[in-house]
Amino acid sequence: MTTPIKFSCTGPKGWIETPDGPLETAKLIEGSPEGLDHVYFERSEKKITSGIWRSSPYTEYYESYPCDEFMYVLDGHVILKNDDFEEKYEKGDAFLLPKGFKGYWKQPVSMLKYYVIIG
Repeated sequence: MTTPIKFSCTGPKGWIETPDGPLETAKLIEGSPEGLDHVYFERSEKKITSGIWRSSPYTEYYESYPCDEFMYVLDGHVILKNDDFEEKYEKGDAFLLPKGFKGYWKQPVSMLKYYVIIG
């Protein structure tokens, strides 16, 4: 696609009303995450994927985060934590989770985000 793609904070038509399903996690620590993902754009030869994602509360542990991922929180919040670091990202925050991050993704409330995954 060579034209701009508009991301809606409610996803494509009907997405926000679509029922949630189980989500895959790294090492699940707590909760039973259910949510939905919609890919707005994907370019396989450069390994870029972007879209909108939502999930119910859960906590997982990453031994090594598998990609570089830029995120913009639309609703809810997440706490990223390891032995050297702890930060809360909430509505309106943008951040990059780098490939190789080792630590916890603690999401105590439902969350909605835009994302761009590289790699």
